[in-house]
Amino acid sequence: MADAKPSKPKASAPFAFADAAKAKAKAKAVDADADEAGHGATPRPAEHGRRWLRWACCGLAFAGALAAVVMLALSLTVLKVRDPTLSMDSVSVRWFSVRFDARALLRINVTLAGTIVIRNPNYESMRFGASDTEIFVDGVDGAVGVGRAPPGEVPARGASRVTADVDVFVDRVGPAVVGEVLFGSGEVRLASRTAVDGRISVLGGLYGRRAVRVAMRCRVALRVSAAAVGVAGNPACVADFGR
Repeated sequence: MADAKPSKPKASAPFAFADAAKAKAKAKAVDADADEAGHGATPRPAEHGRRWLRWACCGLAFAGALAAVVMLALSLTVLKVRDPTLSMDSVSVRWFSVRFDARALLRINVTLAGTIVIRNPNYESMRFGASDTEIFVDGVDGAVGVGRAPPGEVPARGASRVTADVDVFVDRVGPAVVGEVLFGSGEVRLASRTAVDGRISVLGGLYGRRAVRVAMRCRVALRVSAAAVGVAGNPACVADFGR
């Protein structure tokens, strides 16, 4: 029996190269798809600019609203000028003279010292000029005394005290008052009016200067005798809105 001839194995190399080529092409295709996907996720320059524009508009709107709130707060506090207030802290007799003249007429002259308190409710200091004080008696036309207080300055949200010397000529008010002094209780009731003009520089003058004026009326009683003149009680004062 003759031996069978050995058969040659079939060549598989071409198929292996073909598989390798397909795998390489597939890998390239996957890489290309990944690159396209990555490029698609990157924002475009136009979209990036619009985003910053929106942020800038929001920032400007917030800054404008904040500035409006600050201006409103300033207008209600620092920029709003309020009128000062006056009060008479005390009244005392600095000098007096009670005498009869050559015609046997009673002469009563009194110098009063009144301490005036000026209060400034504003956030800026106030400068004020010399204040005038007039003395009246009920039922008598015109002033029976006049005085002045020196100018000065009131600090922001503070108070300042000035003294006004007022000369009162009691004998000018008529026989009724003189009769009360000679034959009555010796009490003379006086009314006073004080006015003060001032000026306030808002934010150091940056927002201008505002003129203010305040006045008050007070009532005080004097006890007059041949030996002494004194103040009876404390002065009662109210604001004079008529000015």
